[in-house]
Amino acid sequence: MKIAITGTIGSGKTAVSEYLRSRGYDVFDCDKVNAQLLEENRKGYKAVKKLFPECFAGKTLNKKRLAGEIFSDPEKKRKLEEAMHPLILKELNKRKDDPLFAEVPLLFEADWDIYFDKNLLIIADEVLLNKRMEERGFSKAEFQERLKTQMPVEEKIKRADKIIYNNGSLNDLYVMIDEWLKEILC
Repeated sequence: MKIAITGTIGSGKTAVSEYLRSRGYDVFDCDKVNAQLLEENRKGYKAVKKLFPECFAGKTLNKKRLAGEIFSDPEKKRKLEEAMHPLILKELNKRKDDPLFAEVPLLFEADWDIYFDKNLLIIADEVLLNKRMEERGFSKAEFQERLKTQMPVEEKIKRADKIIYNNGSLNDLYVMIDEWLKEILC
């Protein structure tokens, strides 16, 4: 069984993935794989260098500049995703874990829900999301800019198999994850 974990930026996807790992599950992390594919001489690196040469200083990719480019221009974001998503999906399809959990930030935006048997949507109140993102060093404007590039949470809710509202403590989140695991793995 393939199970996707998704949610808005700052919702707690990574906390869920870390908890699942602590329980002995292997979790495929799309962002981590994306970063690996952007290492020098990898296919992602080569594709991004061709698409966004201005984001490189010699052989070094300036990820902050690339983020600035794609989050301010939807067409550039689309081109980056067209280059990187197939590469990430290829890595995902190599995995044979059962169950296979995958942290997929843009699950619905990329229409990747078709590749999974079930999905889990983690959401939180916007005030709390703002606070979490500030703690990560994002300004409110940067957070809002990134949030605008994602599908509205109301649309994600319509497509979700299970929704967990992560507005409490980490322990509250873990209790809800344990309940969800009992539902899907029995």
